[in-house]
Amino acid sequence: MDTLERSMRSARGNVPQELKDIGADWWVGAKPGQVFARAICERLEVTEARVLEDGGVPGRREGRLVFEIDVTRDMCDAHDTVQSGCMATLIDFCSSLPRNLVKNSMAPKGVHVSLALNTTYHAPAVLGHRLSIIASTVALGARVMTSRAEIYDMTSGIIVASGVHVKVPPSKPRL
Repeated sequence: MDTLERSMRSARGNVPQELKDIGADWWVGAKPGQVFARAICERLEVTEARVLEDGGVPGRREGRLVFEIDVTRDMCDAHDTVQSGCMATLIDFCSSLPRNLVKNSMAPKGVHVSLALNTTYHAPAVLGHRLSIIASTVALGARVMTSRAEIYDMTSGIIVASGVHVKVPPSKPRL
């Protein structure tokens, strides 16, 4: 059992164990096919899993996961800072998981693909520092899921990257 699976099952917060297990079970099922950045994803530690109610909008529920990871050499470029593609991968991966926390009949089910991943790089993250990634749902519709993620350097206390991620069901192949 890797860090992601173990920590997903034991994360603190108000999410029922059943929903934490759905996220962990998804990773266990997806892991064999996850070749790109698998070693990095396995090291993500889920420290918090929450469902936030309302937020000023009646009936709105937001799923939120907080991840942590140490910046290691395999994440860095020649300047010992996290490579921008790695940052985008972290935003993509982490922002895909909070939808599992929000049980909603309208929430998209099944496999989804990225339609858009808009990423802003605010500052470099340095080798040896610890990152916190806060990922949350923005909107879940019948077809489209929108989420966001922010990556903070816990060592320096600054935001290093943020992104908005839109996912949809894949279209049928046209041959």
